[in-house]
Amino acid sequence: MIRENPSDRATGRTLRGIGTRMLLSLAVLAGTMALAPTAASAGTTGAAVAAASTCRDNVKTFSRGGATKASRTITLRLCVHRDGDYLWATAETLSTPKTTSADLFYHFVVNLRLERNDADFASASDDQTGWGNYDGSANYLTGFDTPYYVSGATGGWTADGNVSYDIIGDGVNDLTWSLTGSPVLN
Repeated sequence: MIRENPSDRATGRTLRGIGTRMLLSLAVLAGTMALAPTAASAGTTGAAVAAASTCRDNVKTFSRGGATKASRTITLRLCVHRDGDYLWATAETLSTPKTTSADLFYHFVVNLRLERNDADFASASDDQTGWGNYDGSANYLTGFDTPYYVSGATGGWTADGNVSYDIIGDGVNDLTWSLTGSPVLN
């Protein structure tokens, strides 16, 4: 029998999170993602709120200048999920192969927030610099979750975030990619 470590719930590293990432990964690879809130999740508070999710993709191409050029297109999918009174946000990063083996980033950190009506309820960050500089010839997919937040309140829940990054050889220091949040989970 597989058991969750209770301390993992606080970090967002749970079996449910792993399962969510696996399902989202399969959906990304299959090119399908049609998750939406159910009618049972309508209202302002919920004693029996159904499971639901909403997601949005953000796409950006990063290019390195200088003598050793490199570029990569990254898709960041932000999702907000509900299962009963448990709410959490996920960030899935899908990247195309780099055009050369040269490193592209000094750093690439994804910051994720679970929000309700633009107020933060949970957050997490993931340093994905290693994946951003990965030299593989195939696409890669990685992801992480916020910790769970327990609430019966419905309406206004979103996943939002940004990426702090620094491209090697561009002559500019830290930049921020402000992501468009997920659609509202009602």
